[in-house]
Amino acid sequence: MLTYNLPIKQPIESMYLPLTLMYLDDWALVSVSGPDSIKYLQSQLTLDVAKINPAQHYIAAHCNSYGKILSNLRLFYNNNNINYIIRRKILEIQLAEIKKYAIFSKVKFSDSKLLLLGLAGFQAKNILHKIFKMIPDLQLPLVQNDETTILWIKNPIERFIILTTYKKGNFIKEKLMNNKVQFSDSKQWLALDIESGIPVIDPQNIGRFIPQSVNLQILNAINFEKGCYIGQETIARTHYLKTNKHMMYWLEGKTDNLPLANESLEIMVNNRWQCTGRVLASVKLNSGLCWIQVVMKKDIKLNSVIRVQKDENGYFKIKQLPY
Repeated sequence: MLTYNLPIKQPIESMYLPLTLMYLDDWALVSVSGPDSIKYLQSQLTLDVAKINPAQHYIAAHCNSYGKILSNLRLFYNNNNINYIIRRKILEIQLAEIKKYAIFSKVKFSDSKLLLLGLAGFQAKNILHKIFKMIPDLQLPLVQNDETTILWIKNPIERFIILTTYKKGNFIKEKLMNNKVQFSDSKQWLALDIESGIPVIDPQNIGRFIPQSVNLQILNAINFEKGCYIGQETIARTHYLKTNKHMMYWLEGKTDNLPLANESLEIMVNNRWQCTGRVLASVKLNSGLCWIQVVMKKDIKLNSVIRVQKDENGYFKIKQLPY
């Protein structure tokens, strides 16, 4: 188990984030093995799995037959096997769904026991260079150092996902403590994902949205030219007919009642409050401000006044995502 000797800090906006090590216990790592791995995943995911580069990592979606998202994930090679990272809350549901049609394929899905860490903030890359021989960057977003795999992510600031053993994880922690690192948990990584515009799908929102409604096409998570996969008909038809009416937004403001996943918000229309949207995730920052990731209609006015339901003293504004 990874041990901490210092207190966990509340989430901080990326531009003010000091060197921070995050224990990503709200995410899980799945390993996919077997000779039919690529072929099987190709029939399940929105990404063209057959063309993935071993030195890259990719966002993809796993959908049901109606084209609605069961999970979104980050996919990559790790020690010659396909791995993917998903929210831990949906791990059991996601594994059951993706295994449904695997009975006739030589493929195995397993919950990896590797440790997931996040590193971001001041001089993060330079500090990693003191620990590892190879560090990922824009040209090489994924590298492997013996028992450790490191992923580079561009937004909202340069940050890293570290997959390693618990023994190595404690070694990394001890090394970072010499560089005045602060410790945080999954909430800080969640805040960075919200700021980056990476959708967060938890159990309350499984099967509610097509990939385009949570901006996955902007994140290159959908290949519209690959062969058949579950949900493709709806996803492709929506794309070519341009019938998607929703998108994902990042909101910033204040509230006494942080909304939960799948709750609605309220928007001021003609001097009246009306229900709008579905919340994907929310987090409270150390500044007292709150961030909300929410799916709303595409034609909403960017200067709209929004609040959590019946929160008379609260307010939220739409923030610009990095894409």
